[in-house]
Amino acid sequence: MADARTFVESWWRGERGLAGSLLSLSLAPAEMAFRAVVGLRNTAYTHGWLASFPAPIPVISIGNLSVGGSGKTPLSAWAVAQLRERGRHPAIVLRGYGEDEIIVHSELNPGVSVHRKSDRLAGVTEAAGAGADCVVVDDGFQHQRLKRDLDIVLVSAEQWGVRRRLLPRGPWREPAGSLRRATHILVTRKSASREDAEQVLAELRGAAPGAGYGLVHLASGGLRSLHNGELLLDSLGELAGRKVTAVTTLADPRPLVAQLTAAGARVEVMAFGDHHEFTDGEIDSIAVSFSETTGVVTRKEAVKLRGRLPLEAPALVLDQRVIFEEGEEELLRAMDRIFERNT
Repeated sequence: MADARTFVESWWRGERGLAGSLLSLSLAPAEMAFRAVVGLRNTAYTHGWLASFPAPIPVISIGNLSVGGSGKTPLSAWAVAQLRERGRHPAIVLRGYGEDEIIVHSELNPGVSVHRKSDRLAGVTEAAGAGADCVVVDDGFQHQRLKRDLDIVLVSAEQWGVRRRLLPRGPWREPAGSLRRATHILVTRKSASREDAEQVLAELRGAAPGAGYGLVHLASGGLRSLHNGELLLDSLGELAGRKVTAVTTLADPRPLVAQLTAAGARVEVMAFGDHHEFTDGEIDSIAVSFSETTGVVTRKEAVKLRGRLPLEAPALVLDQRVIFEEGEEELLRAMDRIFERNT
């Protein structure tokens, strides 16, 4: 089921043998050129040669250094929930590489407007005009044209050990030194142990002078019906002993597979590329697999499969919980302070 995207993602992880090594070697000059462009752009913003513009309302950016897989969407939903608890009226602004991202945000944050703009400043201005008094920008770290009040950067514990090569030779958009721009650095973990995540956090401390640091477990929650959203299983542990087919369009499906395997499930994977649009033939293949095994997807796949899979091909949608293991109070105090400054 691999397509060009899944090939690239596995090649970035060093899983394509000699062919992958030769491809990496041939793209080394392209990586060097990309690194140079990124460095020049960052320098231009640092020295004011390129301008950053203030927004009409407070901005909280949640981003990362690499392509996908660090938990930006659930952390954005967490931030929105915290703002709403404080009586604020947040909106979400994102570029949105696929319609699935818009739908997922709408499902996770009912009643919150989602604004899709490649120009994040225009998106924030649009949100303010629609009545929002603050925004959460999903995937905003590289968009330096927009000034932000909090710049939260997520680092995946699972990805930290992978070769940190820049695009197109690897999944990294910027080198780790760019973390100096962050106000908060959060190490996220899915299948990684807390001990391993704490080791990554220890390596990162001091990367950004004055930044806050934290550790977040993106834990599995219950499993819901794809077709009607009903909670069917309280935890992954109830999959123990079952044969499970996991359909994934995640940039890195390994943490999901590791979570299912750790729960005792016997896992087969149907992996597709990030933001993959399912063909009718692929839907038929998925339906056959789900009718014979227990089908499991994340919300990212659910929004594309719902309504296309027949009722006799049931699927379970995995909920995800954001659990702060370190740094939550510090981050919440910082969120409160941005409104004190803007009153």
